[in-house]
Amino acid sequence: MTKEITLIGAPSSIAAHAPGQEKTPALLREAGLLRDLQAAGVRVKDTGDLPGFRYHADPANPRARNVAGVIENARNVTAAVARVLTSGETYLLLGGDCTNGVGAIAAATRDPSLRVGVIYLDMHGDMNTPVSVDSGALDWMGVAHMLGIEGTVTEFANLDGRCPMLQNEQIVFLGWDFKGSNSNAEREAMIRRRMQIVFLDALKADPTAAATRALDLLGPVDRLVVHFDVDVIDFAECPLGENYRHGEGCTLEQAMSALGALASSPAFAGVTVAQLNPDHGEAELATLKRFSKELARALS
Repeated sequence: MTKEITLIGAPSSIAAHAPGQEKTPALLREAGLLRDLQAAGVRVKDTGDLPGFRYHADPANPRARNVAGVIENARNVTAAVARVLTSGETYLLLGGDCTNGVGAIAAATRDPSLRVGVIYLDMHGDMNTPVSVDSGALDWMGVAHMLGIEGTVTEFANLDGRCPMLQNEQIVFLGWDFKGSNSNAEREAMIRRRMQIVFLDALKADPTAAATRALDLLGPVDRLVVHFDVDVIDFAECPLGENYRHGEGCTLEQAMSALGALASSPAFAGVTVAQLNPDHGEAELATLKRFSKELARALS
């Protein structure tokens, strides 16, 4: 049976620490993603790109930069993903910074009659708030806003009129690294709220078993959505993540094996690829071409 995926580009770095991620949708296509998906037996419908939002300085709002643009972009993503899900199709959302995932999850959780589960394939939990950290980049605060944690930006937390958008039991973190580059505030929030976690060590030891464990923690769901942050991959092994720390994370193959196990779930409805910065890859799109082939394999 041929698998079908609807591709949406969300070229945004508006919530990031710097520009670069907004190039991802166009350059992944140039690297051959559509051809790779088709070669892997996936039928692709490419809907093109949403309006772009490039990072820019916002010194007037140092603890929550560019929030108006972040909200506008996330709402655009919500509308686009909702159209795909309403048609009964599966989406592949190419970001872009991590707040694109907030828009996708908003669309997926809109129908109250469906039990929706989220797997957050990420070395970080994005549980920071403008109060708890001072970087001002909203792309590592998305989950905090979806859960309606105190100290978040009201307008962003109420993106589509629901706050909280998610409950603790609806999300499982796969690949989270307690020892890694998470903030102390994020670690404390994860522990205090007793979030469901399958740790990075488990992902590295057996990606398929770790993904299966994450699905078991969610329990039965009508709709499964995945947020795939490329930062979960060790930059030294595959230099594409926005955060370029060496010696942290899993391999590209391990991440894609886990994603493949998640995508094989009958409830799988779509995945957001986030935090990929093409500027960090090797020349002539070599790293992007490798990533593209592995992504196609995982989704097939």
